[in-house]
Amino acid sequence: MKKAIVLAMALAAAFLAPGCTNYTPQVSLPAYIQKVAVPVFSNKTPAYGMEQYVTQKTIDLFISDGKLSIADEMNSDAIVKVSLEKYMLAVTNYDVNQIPQQYRLRIYFDIYFFDNKNQRQIWEEKELWEETTYYVVNNLGMPAETEEAARNRVLDRIADRVFRRVVYGW
Repeated sequence: MKKAIVLAMALAAAFLAPGCTNYTPQVSLPAYIQKVAVPVFSNKTPAYGMEQYVTQKTIDLFISDGKLSIADEMNSDAIVKVSLEKYMLAVTNYDVNQIPQQYRLRIYFDIYFFDNKNQRQIWEEKELWEETTYYVVNNLGMPAETEEAARNRVLDRIADRVFRRVVYGW
């Protein structure tokens, strides 16, 4: 009886294992798009200078991947435009003296993907966001962190999300 159960479980695992492989969706990117322009992201938030950082991170991801090359807007097949819309910083944890210990940082952004050859917008996604939490004091084994370090972590995630959406479609 035990052998039958073990054999049944082994067979089930063998049949299900191929279904557990990684899935990469087919990109719906038109074949003629080989060069993409990534102009400096617009920044509608009060946080100064972060648009330069996230734009460069996004360009670096395109360059390191190599599927699409970077070009200026005049010579590109497509243009990726991103707008940083909102910068929200909120205290999430106080100590007994009501001194902030932990913050949540969330940045909202919009992405527009424009076909430069046919002069039409291919897609847009609005009100996307990335966030992180960070401690400003060493608490619960978590090291203290600055707002700038947390902001750069969120901007890195935004750059990665923009890149994956353009190249891989998700």
